[in-house]
Amino acid sequence: MKMMEKENTLTVDYLDKTGQKKDLEKMFDEVFAYTLSFLKKEGKFELSLSLVGEEEMHGLNLKYRKMDRPTDVLTFAYREADFIPEPVTDLGCIILCPAIAKKQSKEFKHPFRRELAFLFIHGLLHIFGYEHHDSEKQAEEMFALQNKILDTLPIDFYTDSKKLIANLKIAQSHSLATYSHFKVGAVVVTKDGKYHQGFNIENSSYPASMCGERVALFSTYAQGYLKDDIVALGLVTSSSNVGTPCGVCRQVMSELMNLDCPVYIYNKTFKKSLSKTVRELLPYTFTKEDLLA
Repeated sequence: MKMMEKENTLTVDYLDKTGQKKDLEKMFDEVFAYTLSFLKKEGKFELSLSLVGEEEMHGLNLKYRKMDRPTDVLTFAYREADFIPEPVTDLGCIILCPAIAKKQSKEFKHPFRRELAFLFIHGLLHIFGYEHHDSEKQAEEMFALQNKILDTLPIDFYTDSKKLIANLKIAQSHSLATYSHFKVGAVVVTKDGKYHQGFNIENSSYPASMCGERVALFSTYAQGYLKDDIVALGLVTSSSNVGTPCGVCRQVMSELMNLDCPVYIYNKTFKKSLSKTVRELLPYTFTKEDLLA
């Protein structure tokens, strides 16, 4: 399986011995490409990635680490930290145990695929010389970097598209578009798996009207959620075209959502759609830092 990322040629030799969903292969490709780009690694790289059961992982730990238990991830780097320029750099092998990852995802209350991505990034950082065993400072630096890569990944691990569309239909049905008859439904998705509905509310004093996006966001905040709790926003309008948020909503979204959060936009039939990040919808945001400048 190969994918191109600018100057990089990335090859993952993928072996799944546990019968996971097929879409995981594509996810690992994306995580691999993004992590190398984040670390500013350029060139041609190949990597072996295997998914194994607990029994096999236990055996590998016992053989290579003298550890009598299975672990979530093992990394066998062919080279660490400094790489000799070659036509294709073989990074080594990362072995993941989905069964343990599933247990940890329940413990930490986040999606299974996100836990797998987290472990894969962990293995990649080890390959490039990052460690967390030698000192507390090294551990802090490695896990901070690992979390930063994970949190900025252009992958939405939380949103179920079927649930999103179902909630958007309900939200749009409550629209109070008394004057424009332009019905808008909006839904904010939070990390705890909840879908917070909003819809446009119009008033005869037109400036007092409110867009659906802001209703959904303000309602979410009113329930005690904050920026880092929000993972996506969905939007549907009564147009046959894909109607994007107005400028005011884009500015509000840029402050109340993380800029890398995805925004899923649908037309009235849900047959046309557009997916953009908040940053893409509003490239030049006005922030609180600008007020203090």
